[in-house]
Amino acid sequence: MLPESWLPFLAASASLLFFVLGYRPYRRAVFRARLESQIPDALRAIADAVSGGLDLRSAFEVVSTLGLSPIADVFRRVVALSSVGGATAPDALWSVAEELGVPNFKRFALIVVEAARSGAKLPEVLGTAARTFATVVEFRRDLSAQLRPYVLLYYAVVGVFAALSDVLVYFMLPRLAQLTAQVSNAAIRPATISTPDALAVLLLTAILQALVGGLVVGRVTYFSARAGLVHASLATAISGAALLAPLWLR
Repeated sequence: MLPESWLPFLAASASLLFFVLGYRPYRRAVFRARLESQIPDALRAIADAVSGGLDLRSAFEVVSTLGLSPIADVFRRVVALSSVGGATAPDALWSVAEELGVPNFKRFALIVVEAARSGAKLPEVLGTAARTFATVVEFRRDLSAQLRPYVLLYYAVVGVFAALSDVLVYFMLPRLAQLTAQVSNAAIRPATISTPDALAVLLLTAILQALVGGLVVGRVTYFSARAGLVHASLATAISGAALLAPLWLR
């Protein structure tokens, strides 16, 4: 098995690798969730501005001053593109939506663009869309609230596994070695596992457990398995510290 001195390096490397691979997808998933949750507010603001006599570009400027991040930042880009780039307000919105690649924001942009081009009653269309998106956002929030205990359960499993592993390695195995030494003789030598070998096996198991659990958490919670690698990184760090800390405290 791996030398005992390599185990901290293995745990740290696995944790760092999971973090590097998962950080950008995690940030992307968080950005997407926050942006989508603010779409109903943006639609209501645009509908109110248009019904008050403002054109679409001015309505976008209103959204950019709402103080809601990140959607206010997105609309500042839309306004800048329509001002400096020479694009119309609907075209600028669609261009930014395609650049972001957030599915629900693209649907939102498509509704605004098509309603503006068709000459439909824009405030009524946007008001209806705002209510529809609000229903979707509320559903997502309820789903997230229902799934949050399972994320906590994931960390609880990690902690319990680490605690039981410590008991096995640092208490049970030494005691078993003592008993084996007492009953063994020249003819009979019971097989035993050394502490470094047990640590290596349990650490590799903990890393694999953290990886699989993190991918599941990411897929279920963020709709992106790779986003869950941030959780896998933290779980690996917790497991590694719990398993190896007694070695450093000797």
